[in-house]
Amino acid sequence: MPLLHTLPFITYLIAGLLLTRYFVLDTVTNQRRIIVNLLLFVACSSHGYILFELWQHEGVFFGLTVSVSFVAWVVATILFLTSFTKPIHSLGIIVYPLSAIAVIVAFLYPGSQGKLLSISIAAHVFLSIGAYALLSLAVGQSLLLSIQERLLHEHNYNTFVDKLPALQTMEDFLYQTLKMGFLLLTLSLISGYLYISDFFTQQLTYKTILSIMAWIGFAGILFAHMVFGIRGKLIVLLTQIAFAILVLSYFGNKLFFEILAL
Repeated sequence: MPLLHTLPFITYLIAGLLLTRYFVLDTVTNQRRIIVNLLLFVACSSHGYILFELWQHEGVFFGLTVSVSFVAWVVATILFLTSFTKPIHSLGIIVYPLSAIAVIVAFLYPGSQGKLLSISIAAHVFLSIGAYALLSLAVGQSLLLSIQERLLHEHNYNTFVDKLPALQTMEDFLYQTLKMGFLLLTLSLISGYLYISDFFTQQLTYKTILSIMAWIGFAGILFAHMVFGIRGKLIVLLTQIAFAILVLSYFGNKLFFEILAL
């Protein structure tokens, strides 16, 4: 495997392991925090460089595995940068190892290089990727929130729970991320309608329907929270269901038409 792909794979994994070690140990040194940040800087930079090479004069290649890798890079980069101002380091336990796996899978199974995405709909694609990234963080946060609530309910005050932010802080970040992800998803659907003339043809029908269903789901979640004050387990469950529909709309569609239909 080339060094360029080995570098983000190894650094993502080590950063994830160090973060896991931090959340199961009682103490951590400032030196270890610096090391983790340096590892993540190298991982995100090298991963981004790999993806930048996919740009061509005729368009951008976005096969299934490359799309997964791109989403993983955006999620990891957003998490890395946001962790400097918000206490969300715990998400790295999930995000960074998955990003490492995405790098390797995209390298081993790059897909057909003949399938290029026109530059004219790049805005739609990047809005979609941004929405997936932010909503992925929201789902990761919802998983941690559900674990935290269960352990607190059981009075299991272990080292992991002690090092998580307060429950209110965790919920606030979840709702903030949901709002930003929903906004980008809305813009993505609007841009898709504007730039894709055959929105309901050429294998886009199911993707369109499922994307709209996911949008309605996220809109309902935010409406229920802001108007009726609904929170807790129900919001967590609905967030995960809506995201599953969104993932199915994009990656399920690409999986069927790019791999299973071959």
